[in-house]
Amino acid sequence: MYQFNIKPNSIKILGIILLVFLTASSVFSQVKNSLIENSAAYLHQRNEALTLVKNEKWQEAIPILGSLTDYYQNDSDLFYVLGLSYYQVKQYQNAITALKKTLDLGGTILTGIPTGAAPSNDIMIKIAEAYAEDGDKNNALLWLRKGFAARYDEKPFIRGSAAFKSFNEDEDFLELFGNDTLKDITREEAWSRDIIYLEKRINELRYSPNHAISKTDLSKEFQAIKTTIASLSDEQIVFKIIRVFGALGSGHNVIIPSSPNKGALKKLPVQFYQFSDGLFIVDADEGFEKWIGYKVEFIENTPIEAALQNTNAVNARDNDMQTLWLGPYYLGLPDVLKGLGIIKNANKVTLTLSDVKGKSEKVTMNPISWRFTGFPRLPKLKIEHQPLFLSKTQDYYWSKIVPEHNVMYIQYNLVTNKKEQSFEDFNIEVRNQILQNKTQNVILDLRHNYGGDGSLLPPILKTLSSFEVMNPKGSIYVIMGRGTFSAGHNLLTEITKRTNPILVGEPSGSKPNHIGEAGWFKLPYSGLMGVVSSQYHQTSIAEDNRKWVAPHIPVSLSSIDYFKGNDKALNNILEVIKTTEIRNKN
Repeated sequence: MYQFNIKPNSIKILGIILLVFLTASSVFSQVKNSLIENSAAYLHQRNEALTLVKNEKWQEAIPILGSLTDYYQNDSDLFYVLGLSYYQVKQYQNAITALKKTLDLGGTILTGIPTGAAPSNDIMIKIAEAYAEDGDKNNALLWLRKGFAARYDEKPFIRGSAAFKSFNEDEDFLELFGNDTLKDITREEAWSRDIIYLEKRINELRYSPNHAISKTDLSKEFQAIKTTIASLSDEQIVFKIIRVFGALGSGHNVIIPSSPNKGALKKLPVQFYQFSDGLFIVDADEGFEKWIGYKVEFIENTPIEAALQNTNAVNARDNDMQTLWLGPYYLGLPDVLKGLGIIKNANKVTLTLSDVKGKSEKVTMNPISWRFTGFPRLPKLKIEHQPLFLSKTQDYYWSKIVPEHNVMYIQYNLVTNKKEQSFEDFNIEVRNQILQNKTQNVILDLRHNYGGDGSLLPPILKTLSSFEVMNPKGSIYVIMGRGTFSAGHNLLTEITKRTNPILVGEPSGSKPNHIGEAGWFKLPYSGLMGVVSSQYHQTSIAEDNRKWVAPHIPVSLSSIDYFKGNDKALNNILEVIKTTEIRNKN
């Protein structure tokens, strides 16, 4: 065996070197921590590190974050951004360690971080990606399974992730997405595998395994479909799946009917809307514009009121306002109409329509192919000058000063950020305008807002709260309705908790406390896509069991008002403002 032969003088020299090294290490440690020996320095470094991360200066952020997490072990936000930073510079093992520490501390709710997503299931997927990039397939699959079991909602979209490119055709990997390596599979086998995978994915995502329909009964429903596949068309299978989703019992359970490669459902070339005085055609594709403004009396031989109620079988709704909101959408899908027994032939649909004078006629329409891009909003009128509430419905958020009524009108249509102006910057601008114009009334229009990213809501809550504090004699009005849903509805509930608004319009399209979110699935063979409600949102108090948020000033919209461009909700508010001003003067 080889032995070290060290002379006495060498031992003395080695001791001096070791002493110098230890002293240097101690000094380095003291220097390292000297920057964070007081609260102000710690906070400064923390803010600096987060700024670097938000500007994607990962390498610069790492030593600061490392120092902070060495000094203090309980801040999950710092371990989270440290893990993301290590991931971006391809130090995958360090990334895994930091992200696991984040989970050990209970996760994070930090938002606004590039490349990151705060929910714990997203962090699990990021750990899986780090393992995959590091060449560890087994641990990558393990953490993918953990993320999916924790109701990760973007599952279909990571199938093609570059992180998993080295084994994205691996049998174990494909099995996670319902795929296999079988070739020349029959139509019946393909649909059967899709349905098996769909049942698994629903149970993987559902917040409660027995909400509305028990796990056992759900399995029976899918089994019934599997046993009849050979006798059904692809479109009929899609309808039956839609009907199962109707039994899931919350408004975020939705099938995207135009998504499958086989069995994509067609739609009628017109759009329906349920007004206070009936169901009307409000929009139409080229060649059918002449029917805009006509009232729908019958679909085949079924009165329209009965047909609308029949849609409840496929409409997994939070409350009855969703019958008014989404029922007309389902009436526009001929395969759904056939499945509900309203029509016999999905290739042509006969409507009985009546004009403004009450004269009726029967019109037969053939369905057309389309692409689902979201549930329809009330469209613009076919006139040059639009009423305010219809003028910019495709704009996510915008505002307008109405000086003659001392009003700031804000329309908020989708909870997301615009590229040209973040929602936070928009709210800063609104607050400045309110101060400059000494605005005494704010009107927030949420009628078209059916959701988005709920983490983006704080700026508007700050705007409304600060307005109320600065303007004790001022008033906040919120216009709402059947289409106020999901994150838009969460905002409505939060506003009623934090401020004292006057609510105007229809009851809202959801419950104050509801099962929400949107966990995606994509069936491996047919390509059918949809979302499953996956998280419980207790936006209000635990005992709040209301079916909706009711307006303080109920206002419904008639077809006459709509086609004339008359916004009754806004007009009612302006009348209240005028009356209040007169009363205050007297």
